[in-house]
Amino acid sequence: MTGAELLRAVGVALCGMTASTVLRGFGKKDFALLCEILCGLILLGIAADALRGAVSGLEALSERAQLDDSMLQLLLRVSGVTVTAELAAQLCRDAGAGALAQKLELVGKAVILCACLPVLVQLCDVALSLLV
Repeated sequence: MTGAELLRAVGVALCGMTASTVLRGFGKKDFALLCEILCGLILLGIAADALRGAVSGLEALSERAQLDDSMLQLLLRVSGVTVTAELAAQLCRDAGAGALAQKLELVGKAVILCACLPVLVQLCDVALSLLV
């Protein structure tokens, strides 16, 4: 993400916050919520563009380091689970469901642990082969 993209995201967030605050001041809570949702979707689009660049960079790094494709897929899967769980947990917190957000984060961590188990098994096999 370049500095210009970051400034664009900050601008969208500040404009959305200002518009939402003004709408709430006039008693238009439903329009304020719609404004926040729209700004959130725009920010997700900006983040998706930035993540596309990160994924292509990881692919290039993986080729250069001659990593197995399964490791790159695992890294991308775990990153996706992390971002999704965090985003959903923040939405729960914004809606006032903090306890639900904590449970959702726990589920995300459990999914990540299960996804990483094959790598841990491979690591143990390598460690045992070095000892023998």
